[in-house]
Amino acid sequence: MSYWGKRQDLPDHSETHPLSHHVLEVAIVTLELLNLDIFRRRLSQALGLPDLSPHQRQRLAVLAALHDVGKCNHGFQDGRESRQWQTHGHVREIFKLLFDSPRSEEGFSALALAEITSWFTEATGTAIQDSPDPLIGWLWTVFCHHGRPLPGDPNSPGRPGELHKISKRVWDAGPERDPVQGLSELVHAIRRIFAGAFTAECDPLPITPAAQHLFNGLVTLADWIASDAKRFFPFSSDANLPSLEILTQKARTAVQKLGLDPHQARQDLRTRATDFARVFGLAAPNAMQHAVAQLPDPHIEQVVILEAETGSGKTEAALWHFLKLFEHGHVDGLYFALPTRAAAVQIHGRTLEAMRQAFGPDHPAVILAVPGYLRVDQEEGIPLAPFTTLWNDETSPLQYRGWAAEHPKRYLAAPIAVGTIDQVLLSALSTSHAHMRAAALSRLLLVVDEVHASDPFMTTILREVLQRLRQVGGYALLMSATLGSVARSMFLSDHSRPFPPASRESSQHPYPLLTRRHGTEAITETAIAPQGPGKRVTIEFLPWADLASDVAALALKAAETGARVLVIRNTVSWAVNTQLALEEEAGKDSQLLWRCQGVSAAHHARFAAEDRRSLDQAIALVLGKGTLSRTGQVVVSTQTVEQSLDIDVDYLISDLCPMDVLLQRIGRLHRHERTDRPAAFATPRVVLLEPEGGLEAGLTEKGECSRGFMQHGWGSVYPDLRVLQATAETLHTLPCISLPKDNRRLVEAATHPENLEALATRLGERWKKHADTLWGTRTSQIQQARSSLYDRDRWLHNCDFYGHADRRLTTRLGMDDRLVRFPDPSPMGPFQKQISALTIPGRWLLANFPADVSPKNVVEEIWGFSFTMDTHRFHYDRLGLRPSPLTDSGGKA
Repeated sequence: MSYWGKRQDLPDHSETHPLSHHVLEVAIVTLELLNLDIFRRRLSQALGLPDLSPHQRQRLAVLAALHDVGKCNHGFQDGRESRQWQTHGHVREIFKLLFDSPRSEEGFSALALAEITSWFTEATGTAIQDSPDPLIGWLWTVFCHHGRPLPGDPNSPGRPGELHKISKRVWDAGPERDPVQGLSELVHAIRRIFAGAFTAECDPLPITPAAQHLFNGLVTLADWIASDAKRFFPFSSDANLPSLEILTQKARTAVQKLGLDPHQARQDLRTRATDFARVFGLAAPNAMQHAVAQLPDPHIEQVVILEAETGSGKTEAALWHFLKLFEHGHVDGLYFALPTRAAAVQIHGRTLEAMRQAFGPDHPAVILAVPGYLRVDQEEGIPLAPFTTLWNDETSPLQYRGWAAEHPKRYLAAPIAVGTIDQVLLSALSTSHAHMRAAALSRLLLVVDEVHASDPFMTTILREVLQRLRQVGGYALLMSATLGSVARSMFLSDHSRPFPPASRESSQHPYPLLTRRHGTEAITETAIAPQGPGKRVTIEFLPWADLASDVAALALKAAETGARVLVIRNTVSWAVNTQLALEEEAGKDSQLLWRCQGVSAAHHARFAAEDRRSLDQAIALVLGKGTLSRTGQVVVSTQTVEQSLDIDVDYLISDLCPMDVLLQRIGRLHRHERTDRPAAFATPRVVLLEPEGGLEAGLTEKGECSRGFMQHGWGSVYPDLRVLQATAETLHTLPCISLPKDNRRLVEAATHPENLEALATRLGERWKKHADTLWGTRTSQIQQARSSLYDRDRWLHNCDFYGHADRRLTTRLGMDDRLVRFPDPSPMGPFQKQISALTIPGRWLLANFPADVSPKNVVEEIWGFSFTMDTHRFHYDRLGLRPSPLTDSGGKA
């Protein structure tokens, strides 16, 4: 009897693909992945083995072939067409047969599990609670391949819960088929293809929790590849099994064309004898870049932290580090993680150019891993339907090179990807396809730009990602211009509460600095000579945080002299207020206002993905490197432009913010060498906007922040007013600062725990209460992050991926937002792009807002459009999304 394994519903008929073909295709793709050096090394290390022999790899491939055997049950085969059977899946169903069925013994026999049991053994020295039988542990790994492993039965370790909901009859022998006999036929087919796995002598494989998690992700990835009927494994109407040679050729082609096999690219890189000058167009590496290039032993230096000032060339150092690791076979690819979408878009372009110079025209694909984009290299895809993308030329390599870009869950399977940090953090959360993300990430060099520790939630998750990478032999490079000693200690230590150096010692630490974590706890630091004379920055404080019109007048006065002015407000609401004040002051047609597609706007995150792309391009066009235009202009933004962006301004006006964040913002000021700056702005100048009456005016007797302060981001975006106060006090005493010379001293003065504790004691009871509140909030955020993680040291059946149903897990706190999709034809946005979806902040919606609510009453206007969600009405225009209309000045030139 023929069993189907894959099905495609077409307009006038359905096509199916034989189950025997599919399980073998997944198995052979798994084998090809295990034949790759890096995947094999990572799994070997997770197993505590020096390597995996060819026959051990075949046995793991046999396990992968068993992943879909549950599809033989009646409910799966007939459920969609027969009233006799309720539609069934195949994961709990196979567990039902093996653990809770009158035919359990027949099932074990049909699957040859008694024989397969001898292939496995317990890991030596493990004494982990609820350790499963090795075979059952491996079966959990392959059966639960849909992105979320089933929860185990707390009363019966090793068995999934809720088996009672599955009818035992789905495995009964019937007149049309005997499902258990179907299992026997599948195993017979598997034996035929993988005969060596059943006959050869080789050491039994142990099982560890780390290996379970990693192999689960690898099998899930193999299933995604083998399920791609369009590119690699077309549906077949032939019930006869394909030969091993045909299967291997198809799998090898898939792995090569997707860039998962880097053999050819590595050979190309070695042949070209790439040098730094050719790749980056620079005469020679600077001292910092040279220090990174000279890292002595990548075998043991898995985690590297690079601290250097903004604009010093850390991006080039990171890409060069990747090329060296890749050339020597330590990694198979790169994920460059940025804090914002705008930064990712810009770094994608720079990475692409470097890869072209390093590898030549046949360089590995470089994808932009940002939802809302479909970009590989310089090509854009068009989404047609779920998992369907139209590329410019369907016969070109783009259909393969763009595979990983077509869905966020596949981003980390790209050869080279540039995106936001969120995709990396998702690999550690109890979310769908976390294991596939983690397995794909394990083979890459992870570069994290602008890492810091001001967000305890994200820091906790990132630390876990780094520990998991180290556990399987992976590599990471963390970069920052403003990393404090506390953060450095956290990222380098495995201890949950590492002890940083004392404040005095921390402030005297060298800067720039290269810190390397060896495979053990050993840490090596290398001081790097600063580059050039640095820059002296004058800081001026003005109590104008609530005076948008005064801020606008100051910015416009500077722009009238030809200065390019950047105004950074801590919140979207004040960015919008400032933008409207600018237009009121200058007039809506003023050429001094920054524009996107001819429309004046502020740059912030509350825009649709389509418009974010336009905004990002517009900001780079005006402030990016190589910009020819030198006319004065004012750009208003939020944090979306403060990190990782290679933009240059003459004058900076900023809300008061933490010292490390401020230094990031200052990194956009006089970033490039230019000789055409207005005379009044020939030297770097910063205006900091602070509240009238100082920060204490916003603290209540209970140590809580007032609502007005929180609207400025003080006590909300930046919750610790002690850090803000320390920043203000430190800078008020300095007529100017010298960067990077003062960088370390400034950061430690405003962020080191000793200094913050002393400040609260000195300033009195309100500040002490504020510190106590912060401690409770920080502890809560850390606990919330830890509860969101899946525990890589626990067996799969003890990991609960379904216990967070009452809250959506996110990579950033406060991101319980709702993505709203508009039906075709979608409305036109303010920058003449059709808007397919918008993200509504969760705080704008009522608690327990219905999940199935779609936008209604969409009304298009010349300025944008409005719509309702349940009882809420929203406006979307050049000022972004907001819950109620503002008077709009048009903004058209």
